[in-house]
Amino acid sequence: MKKNFTNEDLKRVIETKPVGDFYPFNLGDYNDQAIDDYLAKIVGELAMVENIKFEADFDSYGSGFASYVDVFCWKGDGSSTKEHDKVQSIDGLRLYLCRLTPVAVIGASQVTKHETGGVEEFLNSEKVDSIPPGDWKEQIEGIKNVLKRYRYKVLERTYVSELLPFDAKIPTIVADPPYKLFDAFFYWED
Repeated sequence: MKKNFTNEDLKRVIETKPVGDFYPFNLGDYNDQAIDDYLAKIVGELAMVENIKFEADFDSYGSGFASYVDVFCWKGDGSSTKEHDKVQSIDGLRLYLCRLTPVAVIGASQVTKHETGGVEEFLNSEKVDSIPPGDWKEQIEGIKNVLKRYRYKVLERTYVSELLPFDAKIPTIVADPPYKLFDAFFYWED
């Protein structure tokens, strides 16, 4: 899949229309079941990555529509998890898998859990390519290898931080104009 998208490609993605040259991205119209089935295979293969645990949100955070599946990955050996005063902090990698075209981003994130709930960080263009504390080289390489097998391209911060080359109305509550390329691929409409 090409890294640089045409304006027409970007407009299709913003309009919730798939862009790609292989199934299920070549169907013309968005087919949520086919795409989520494909993404479930990718997420399932993350279990093969050394020393990694993960949680995936296919349910668009329980409301609206997310143009991506959010996957939080942390070290399975517990080395990225800390607990203090009944508050658990987990450093990890957040992976966004676009549902509309085979691209993804990876960045550092943290999840905090306590007795009454917790907090999860969202990715934005500035956090793409960031790495949590510790050595994550093996895990990042493993995740990228899984994505490559499924023909997913990992986009870099320099690319997703570019401004969208045209005016658009993106159905998102996590960003405001002027929109970046990141916002065209990874939006959440509540």
